[in-house]
Amino acid sequence: MYKVMVVDDEIIVRRGIMTSIDWPSHGIAITAEARNGKEALIKLQSHPVHLILADIRMPVMTGIELARAVKSEYPDIELILLSGYEDFQYAKEAMSLGIRHYLLKPVQAEKLVELLVEYRDRERHKRLTRQRELIRNMLFNEQLPHMKSKLMHKLLDRRADAGEIREQAATLRIPLDGPAYRVLVVKADGNRLFAEHMTRKEQEAMAFAFLNIVEETLLARFPGFVSYAEPNTVIGLINLRPETPVGDVCEAVRTNLSTNLRLPVSVRPGRSVHTLTQIADSYEDALGALSCGACRETDSPGASAEEAKVHSRLVKEAVRYAMTHYGEPIGLSETAEHVCVTPAHLSKVFKEEMGENFMRWLNRIRVEEARRLLDSTWLRTYEIAEKVGFRDYKYFSSIFRTYTGCSPREYRNRRSESFNADGRG
Repeated sequence: MYKVMVVDDEIIVRRGIMTSIDWPSHGIAITAEARNGKEALIKLQSHPVHLILADIRMPVMTGIELARAVKSEYPDIELILLSGYEDFQYAKEAMSLGIRHYLLKPVQAEKLVELLVEYRDRERHKRLTRQRELIRNMLFNEQLPHMKSKLMHKLLDRRADAGEIREQAATLRIPLDGPAYRVLVVKADGNRLFAEHMTRKEQEAMAFAFLNIVEETLLARFPGFVSYAEPNTVIGLINLRPETPVGDVCEAVRTNLSTNLRLPVSVRPGRSVHTLTQIADSYEDALGALSCGACRETDSPGASAEEAKVHSRLVKEAVRYAMTHYGEPIGLSETAEHVCVTPAHLSKVFKEEMGENFMRWLNRIRVEEARRLLDSTWLRTYEIAEKVGFRDYKYFSSIFRTYTGCSPREYRNRRSESFNADGRG
């Protein structure tokens, strides 16, 4: 029923409007009446209505003053103003408040019914539109995880059309604006996500919380979206600048899941890529990093011996990465990025575990390998410098001297002299 309040200081006018027309037959009910604007505002608190039919000239508070207050406090309520005078100034002020109808008394019953039925129909249309929108949003939200998952699979399929992907992303309000993209894979360790003793509802709640925490943590820092890849693995796709580090957000994901769900996870980023068709490459990088972190085998000489010295998984993965890539120009930042923590955090944990800072340890490993190459090959010293990760030969020579007490050339010469002496003996 469409509810109306009649406000007029003359009781005969109020009673005439309320009783002279069969309002219920038109789907309309006069549910409240007031003698002035102030009384109307008080009654509105306990008698909400769709429309107020008010006289303009009333004591205490006029119709214009009432309209101004209603528009401020109850913007959805419609108003029709009545006046016994054809006053242009009143009409002008009413229009400035967004009031569409200003009627002169006495109002013909047919005209008033026609007008209120028009307002009733408009309100009904607005209500049905809101309901449809609400239902549409509910259905959309129910299907959203599935639609995000489908979009993620398309992004990881090299054959997918980029235009179609952008169109679907726009529909889901997912930003794919770059300028670069990066995939992060978050995997719950072992079977910790879904324990055997959990009920189905508990498993569903845990799965929702896992996805939600990853999503909130990533999207608080970068635009993008997340979806499930497997029951215990979530994929995140973020938009960022190519040079932006992600170690801190990886660490935040790990910390938030540990704190809120007591769930240990592995978080691995792929490399930054610049086009939608390269996102699959970033994903494969992340999976590769995840596999390397889980495996125990390595092709890097000396890695197992170095790993045997440490117990924390974080430092062990940092050692594994450095022992595999020391021939490249890597340092603390690149290694921290690989194991998904900040350089400061890795530096602190590494020093506590290994007893020396990361760069000192890495340079020692590089010098040991350089000595091996000086002993066993006839590579030029600048070639050896490049093989162990130094692009600046003078810097390499300085570091080498720090650890051995001599330059690379002096070291080779001494070894040659020692070898020749042994040969003559």
